[in-house]
Amino acid sequence: MHERVWRVSETPANTLQYRFDGPEDAPVLVLGPALGTTWHMWDRQVPELARHWRVLRFDLPGHGGAPARPLGSVGDLTDRLLATLDGLGIERFGFAGCSIGGAVGADLALRHPGRLAALALVGTSARFGTAESWRQRGDTVRTSGLDPIARSAPEAWFTPAFLAAQPAIVEWAVQMVRTTDPLCYIAACQALAAFDIRDDLGRTGSPALVLVGAEDQVAPPADARVLVAGIHDARLAVVPAASHLAPVEQPTAVTDLLVRHFTTAWQSAPTHAAGTAQAGPAGPQTPAAAGPQAPAPAGPQAPVPSGPFAAPEQAPAAGPSPVPQPAAEPPVTPPSTATPGPAQGASPFAAPAPAASIPPSVPTPSVPVPSVPAPAVAGHLPADAGDNPYATPAGPNPYAAPATAPAAEADAHATGVRVRREVLGEESRRDPDPGGFRAEYDDFVTRVAWGGTWARPGLDRRTRFLVTLTALTAGGHLDELARYLRAALRDGVTADEIKETFLHTALYCGLPAADAAFAVAGRIVAEEDSEPAEPAPEA
Repeated sequence: MHERVWRVSETPANTLQYRFDGPEDAPVLVLGPALGTTWHMWDRQVPELARHWRVLRFDLPGHGGAPARPLGSVGDLTDRLLATLDGLGIERFGFAGCSIGGAVGADLALRHPGRLAALALVGTSARFGTAESWRQRGDTVRTSGLDPIARSAPEAWFTPAFLAAQPAIVEWAVQMVRTTDPLCYIAACQALAAFDIRDDLGRTGSPALVLVGAEDQVAPPADARVLVAGIHDARLAVVPAASHLAPVEQPTAVTDLLVRHFTTAWQSAPTHAAGTAQAGPAGPQTPAAAGPQAPAPAGPQAPVPSGPFAAPEQAPAAGPSPVPQPAAEPPVTPPSTATPGPAQGASPFAAPAPAASIPPSVPTPSVPVPSVPAPAVAGHLPADAGDNPYATPAGPNPYAAPATAPAAEADAHATGVRVRREVLGEESRRDPDPGGFRAEYDDFVTRVAWGGTWARPGLDRRTRFLVTLTALTAGGHLDELARYLRAALRDGVTADEIKETFLHTALYCGLPAADAAFAVAGRIVAEEDSEPAEPAPEA
């Protein structure tokens, strides 16, 4: 059993401030922050991620007390990250980044695909807003400082419901931006103004999860679909009731998606898509290059990290934090270590003292961060029959005779409800009335169709969508076809894939059936593409 270790070190000019959580011999997973935030934006994900990966979080220059060395471009930030990892002997790793952190992940996939085991892009665009909007933002900071940006950040980062329910976290966000170095913030704005990879997406070969908040106005779902359509192996997950900082606003849903993606998509050896750049100079290989094992519910838990969204831990007090601590299970001491980079100083976002030492003036929200139904999950994430608590339970068999085990039916029904919501999202019907006339039929459909067939690992979700669209076309069920078309598009199925499916369907189901399907699909695709695509320039 290892005690948690805190280490303060200098940050060379070409590297980044970082910290570690999780077992030293586990595969490395890197988490990149959004502009104006610190590594603490990932606090609610770290306890679960650090059970299976050695999690490295980094701060942007001039953020969270990091040295104020302005970056020149997104590529410059990528190079500093790689220099940091090279100095630690880390060659291959998974990466999840939010906003400008996601831009770093995309740049890694384009210029250094051999270093990536798997990729998650959270609240990310191939181009954020317009170059002019970022130049104007930089001019605002030059003339008025960061206070106007800090006061407007929460509206860009969170939904109105979250703003009303979590005022203390909103205040944390404002103070986090205010404590950022202005010149480093301006430099990051200039880097985002120049960032545009729309023409390069086809060269991205790493398996990617594109995760977006359903109400994100900075990098909206329409931008996420551009990424999914352009990246060779990408899946889309839209998180309901979330805006730009989905990891903060909907931590459970985001953690679930990340664990499932990195568990199933992790590549143990580099694979290069045609036309991609080769990886940079190879450094020492980390011990666990083979990738993580499927998550297991049993065993020691990873440390609950410090920060505004984590339960207080027994760590050296760094001054009281004004940020509330949402309810969480008490942490346990794990066989892992945490190694921070340079100290972040006596900022209001330093590691909090134990709960008993927090002064009465610290605001505590009266309601927890709202939970959401499981969002649309990337289609290539198959159900796992192992111990993974995030995977679809593989047994008992939902097709077994009802008299064998009532508990099995209950499990299949619960699975069916969850899978139906994942597949249909907003198109999902409300749970049926258990005492209604259709109760037995609805229960049968939920257990057998959703808890059984749709949950089976033999086909990925994208394939099941296309098969379902074909069957609904053949049967002439146009109302249901519209519902599944909308859900398929929101789950990452592209309009071109739907078109090819209906063309093939015309050969075997008849031209009239295909003609009707094309009419419905044309309407649904147009409606889905009509979403506002110009985001507010806050990343």
